Amino acid sequence: MEYFKSERIADGCYMISNSFTPSTPALCYLVEGDDCALLIDTIMGFGDLKAYCASLTDKPVRVINTHAHFDHFGGNFHFDSCILHHKDIAFFMGQLGYTGKQIADIARQQALPEYTEQISDDDFADVSPIKVYPVYGGDVFDLGGVTLEVIEAGGHTAGSIVLLDRKHRILFAGDACNGNTLLEFDNSLSIAEYMETLLRLKKYQSEFDMMYCGHEVFDNSIIDEAIETVARVLADTDAKCERPGMTGGTVLYAAEKIKDGYERVDGKRFNMSYVPDKLTVPTGEKAPITFDIMKQM
Repeated sequence: MEYFKSERIADGCYMISNSFTPSTPALCYLVEGDDCALLIDTIMGFGDLKAYCASLTDKPVRVINTHAHFDHFGGNFHFDSCILHHKDIAFFMGQLGYTGKQIADIARQQALPEYTEQISDDDFADVSPIKVYPVYGGDVFDLGGVTLEVIEAGGHTAGSIVLLDRKHRILFAGDACNGNTLLEFDNSLSIAEYMETLLRLKKYQSEFDMMYCGHEVFDNSIIDEAIETVARVLADTDAKCERPGMTGGTVLYAAEKIKDGYERVDGKRFNMSYVPDKLTVPTGEKAPITFDIMKQM
């Protein structure tokens, strides 16, 4: 059973996705240097991603997650550790506990019919505790001839990050800025804080050409679309397009979407969901970061 397919996007850089599903629910990236390789996200946990990476590189592979959502860390558990921004560690720890069989059953539900019977429970790992190493904005990973700089990109989650590969002029951006940037979750930052993130990314814009994200690929001009769109939200002049939220209820999209579809009516690419009560940070308040890790031991 072949669970994965890959595409070479630059010298020593691969985009990896699941091969047995009718669509591509998530993407991850392997960047190889002379000494080691960095796996940026691990998608859904469908199949043994560690074994697949060994078919692409003979270098030791370390895992870093752009943020703590399951479609970006589901494959972590074939590895013995991961790297994650400190603000997302508590949320990550709270999502452990699924069995490999449960993940395999989800894979069967999403698979093309011809693959359903080929999926084996043995190819799926339990979602159980592994070592988690914190990362911070400004940290640099030296892979040997290739370096990747961590840039804090909070918004979608408080601890979202992107990684800048100056050699290949690529920004590995997770879900930080795309056509369906979701800021509707409890652990999403306010719209005002997200604007600070976009302005931070704007400062690096001349250093990358392409943004390889967790679900899509864009050129760097989507940063400008995002700044323009978020500015309209903050000015209360956005479209306020109502749509069902990911966790129930109704959310607002900043730009009008086509009926029953994903794309913007005006043809631009960036869009963002949000809830009105999270436009700004409450005066004098900062949500504490708590680590209730003992429950997981």
